Amino acid sequence: NQSSSKFKAEDTSHPTIAALQKRFSKYSTFHPPVKQRVSSNKMNARGLDDTGGPQQWYQSLPIVTRNWLTAAVLGTVLPNVGVVPIMKMVYDYDSISQKFEIWRLFTNFLFIGSFEFPTVIGIFLLYQYSKNYESGIGFNTGAGGGTADYCFMLLFGMILILVSGAFFGLGVIYAKTLIYYVLYIWSKRNPTAPANIWGVPMQAMYLPFAICALNVFLGNPYMEYIHGYGAGHVYYFLVDVVPKVYGKTYLQTPMFLISQFGIGEYVAPAPRANMDAVGNNTRFGAPGRVNPPRDPAATGTGHNWGTSGQRLGRD
Repeated sequence: NQSSSKFKAEDTSHPTIAALQKRFSKYSTFHPPVKQRVSSNKMNARGLDDTGGPQQWYQSLPIVTRNWLTAAVLGTVLPNVGVVPIMKMVYDYDSISQKFEIWRLFTNFLFIGSFEFPTVIGIFLLYQYSKNYESGIGFNTGAGGGTADYCFMLLFGMILILVSGAFFGLGVIYAKTLIYYVLYIWSKRNPTAPANIWGVPMQAMYLPFAICALNVFLGNPYMEYIHGYGAGHVYYFLVDVVPKVYGKTYLQTPMFLISQFGIGEYVAPAPRANMDAVGNNTRFGAPGRVNPPRDPAATGTGHNWGTSGQRLGRD
């Protein structure tokens, strides 16, 4: 103690004091970064920080793609881990008509496959091309090519796939078929968009056929591709070719979908900043909004929106 009292606090030139300061200097700056990280976490919980992350990526997905992707992941994982019996998810007409198991009409579109690499590819294709189509300019069947039209496109595809699959005996699980249905329609809507398969660039119009040809070359099943592409071509023919060539419109988005999502791209309500919000206690603001339709035909001469309903004419 007597020896240490010889050193004054302000005497930083002494080698012993300099060594102690160097040794413990890192602790003087330890608490501010921790406090900064805690503050950042609180800001993220309140929706005040815009630094990105899985939650922000998930919330940035279009509403239909986000819900479909979530349902497909759950519908794939749960049967694989034994939580849900796969036989309770497949399409079975007798179980639907006699036992009233109507969920089978939807769950057969959710199981993409077992824990294998092709299942990962299927989930990626769902995410990629559903997002591209929904966030782009879709075919306009009454709602400006927006969210309501995309919902109607999926419903039409599901019905067509179930009917044709049952008629031709193509199986009882149609998750990948619906994905290829969307991929084909996206390629027809954006034929010159850039795409690639295993790093080989090409235009979108060639992508469905390149994927199918690759799977045939690898010896993989290809009927799911043909089934999905065929259903997609029926939709494309009815919404794009028939109105232009024959001047008739057979597919129109139901009003209940337009009433739900509006005309244009539906944007879900964003979390409202709340200084008292913590963790997942996120409060939401006003109901979602609808971006204006990006298809000129939705507000131009191609469509006439009156008080008595929708009337579709030539595009």
